[in-house]
Amino acid sequence: MSIFGNKKAKAFGLDISDTSIKVMQLEEDRGHFKPAAFADVKLSDKVIVNHMIASEDRLADNIARAVSNARQISTEYVICSIPEAKSFVRTLELPKMPESELDGAIPFELEQDIPIPIDQVYLDWQIIKDLPASAGGPEKLRLMVTAAPKDYVDALIQSLRQAHLVPRAMELESQATARALIGSEDMKRNVLIVDIATMQTSFIIVDSGVIQYTSSIPIAGNVFTESIARNLGLTSVLAENLKRSAGLVVDVKEGNIRQAILPLLDNIVDEMKNVIKFFEEHELEHKTIDKILLCGGSSRMGGIVDYISGRMNLGAGVRSIPVNLGNPFVNIGSLTLKESITLSPLDALGFTTVVGLALRGALYEAD
Repeated sequence: MSIFGNKKAKAFGLDISDTSIKVMQLEEDRGHFKPAAFADVKLSDKVIVNHMIASEDRLADNIARAVSNARQISTEYVICSIPEAKSFVRTLELPKMPESELDGAIPFELEQDIPIPIDQVYLDWQIIKDLPASAGGPEKLRLMVTAAPKDYVDALIQSLRQAHLVPRAMELESQATARALIGSEDMKRNVLIVDIATMQTSFIIVDSGVIQYTSSIPIAGNVFTESIARNLGLTSVLAENLKRSAGLVVDVKEGNIRQAILPLLDNIVDEMKNVIKFFEEHELEHKTIDKILLCGGSSRMGGIVDYISGRMNLGAGVRSIPVNLGNPFVNIGSLTLKESITLSPLDALGFTTVVGLALRGALYEAD
């Protein structure tokens, strides 16, 4: 099995978060992909706690239940996600050398940049681009290196096998998200993807279809809900319902939702600006971000696109960057999951990662 990525396998996608398990398998129909099997089930309490697998046996039971609910899964092979909170993505520049020597050079370079011992992680890497020699220095390679703790990956693999599945690859959420959202028209653009999920918000820069940078902050949907509950004196359930129904655009008798959410949303916008500034200042070819795409379940909140767009493009002389909701089905073309289930474009945003995993499973044939 390839931990992150080279083994080709016809497989289905399995996205496991702290709160749910999503399953999707795609099939080809007249030159287009469409969902052939799908499930979205709530994860039982205390199976995964703070991004750690608390019980391999219980996780295996939950995975088996999700696969059973999906019905029509026609393979035991699976491409499974690794959460951004359990992974590290770094961009390295090394003197140009044969690929056979990179396996030895990368751990040495990376060990100072990650917070756990290098012998306790699985590593994978890909060459992003060749860099020409400059100022008398050598030619270099720019690489994207991904790492994930062995204890988490090993526990996840054990749970999958206990659920009678064959893991063929583990993929970082950011990789699957980018595959789902970057369609043909964005392949030559520099795009910032902002994935506002339940537990955290991830920032993913994609240059011509290749991930260049990822980071995350622990501000997302749950924090929005907690702030609404605290400011308006509501239960978490009522606060969550108000967040979904009213968002930033509807006044409610319970109180001012915007006042509870906007300071938190401003933190996300500030981090977006920091990420863009970092990329543009370190990009050797002086590339700039052309587009911002929002995804994740919390990006469905009413008014969020207009607010973020206004904040990002505020001020004289500020370069305007379009902000849009992403379309996780841009490479599929069908929002119909089953005969009786059709997602709205907004609802689809919560399934971005599993769509990307399923696309990988459908695009590659087993060796």
